[in-house]
Amino acid sequence: MQGITEIEATTTPSMNGEAPLPKRQSRGMLPSTWLGRSLRVEYVAVDGGPSTTTATLLDWCSLGVVLNLSGARTVLPWERLALVELIND
Repeated sequence: MQGITEIEATTTPSMNGEAPLPKRQSRGMLPSTWLGRSLRVEYVAVDGGPSTTTATLLDWCSLGVVLNLSGARTVLPWERLALVELIND
């Protein structure tokens, strides 16, 4: 990089009284307004075929979505998930 010194290329503030950079707002993968709502979930079943069910969205994590399926907390992994659609109440 010609003409750019290491100090000019850095994104952190210097000691010259500069304000810290604003933090980026983190966005969730699913809208927070969906938590506790009924969903239609389409996923790939164990046999490799498509499967559809309704569930309540409890949360999501790095592994997948956490659902209430027939009273049991269930994690549906992201690689199995095909569609999550909000049901109009």
